[in-house]
Amino acid sequence: MAKGNGPGSLGLALALALALAPLSAGAAEKSPADVYAEYNARVARGISFADDAAYYSTRKRTEVEAKIPQQMRQMNKSRDEVIAIYLQFSRELAKCQVLSLAAQRLVAREEAAYLEYSVTESCAKARAASAQQRQKVKMVKEGGGWKIDSVEIAL
Repeated sequence: MAKGNGPGSLGLALALALALAPLSAGAAEKSPADVYAEYNARVARGISFADDAAYYSTRKRTEVEAKIPQQMRQMNKSRDEVIAIYLQFSRELAKCQVLSLAAQRLVAREEAAYLEYSVTESCAKARAASAQQRQKVKMVKEGGGWKIDSVEIAL
């Protein structure tokens, strides 16, 4: 008989799975603010376009994809070049911003969260160019987690 394939091994595996189930079930769901903070940290470190898009709602991903051909024509660049420019711009912006959550409103019936941040520029060049900013973010519950649906930056 092969080791680990006997009738007792199935029982052991089932017992282990049942024992660990409460640990995974008890794991706290990330809040909308936690997801947005995680997203910003990943963007600042550098993120792929696919990973960036994974943080977006279906509606936001569709909006972003629809804008790429227009940007390709305006910039006279390929899709890959436009995406590289977008990712670099986003990274530089995220690296120079410190976000402080000012308000968070959850709307259960919409499965939405409205976040408002005060933004402080942390790079000398960025600080000289702008004053205190506000950032409004709408997050929606989609696919079991929070996704970015819109971002509004007010100068």
